[in-house]
Amino acid sequence: MRFSQLTKLFLATVAVAFFGITAAAAEEPRLLGKYTDWAAYSYGSGSSRICYVMSEPKEMRPRGANRGDVFLMITHRPGQNVTNEVSMRAGYPFAGRSKPFAQIGSDKFQMFSGVSEGGENRYWAWLQNTNDEDRMATAMRRGSSMTLKGTSERGTLTTDRYSLSGITAALNKIDDACK
Repeated sequence: MRFSQLTKLFLATVAVAFFGITAAAAEEPRLLGKYTDWAAYSYGSGSSRICYVMSEPKEMRPRGANRGDVFLMITHRPGQNVTNEVSMRAGYPFAGRSKPFAQIGSDKFQMFSGVSEGGENRYWAWLQNTNDEDRMATAMRRGSSMTLKGTSERGTLTTDRYSLSGITAALNKIDDACK
């Protein structure tokens, strides 16, 4: 797994923008551990503490498509009573009509993009139904791979395949770190 300094800086910026934590708390996420294809992180303290796991795709199609950072995160924000919030950064702005989704085995999870919010949100997708968050985390723990599909604003359908090797250990780590 290769998380560059740029990616860490990007994630810290996202933390400030999306989660409303202070810039000081977001300066350097703390690596809790690497677990095969997943990494666990935390930052902040007290009610602003956030823990998350993340991974990058093992395969991205179409090959050679012009994309930025692509990754999937599952986040716990105990101060806001949030657990297993699934989010995906596609590396491109989604098309307004895009209906991104994730599939693990026969389980499908509908997502929505942040196109209507504009800005950086156009690159992100979240589960459409927050009641599916725990179900998706459970499916990820049981599965071996996950596929995510979405359509860019240029009309390119992308398919990303993630390995789920290490997800159980990574999720257990943030479950413990962000009780």
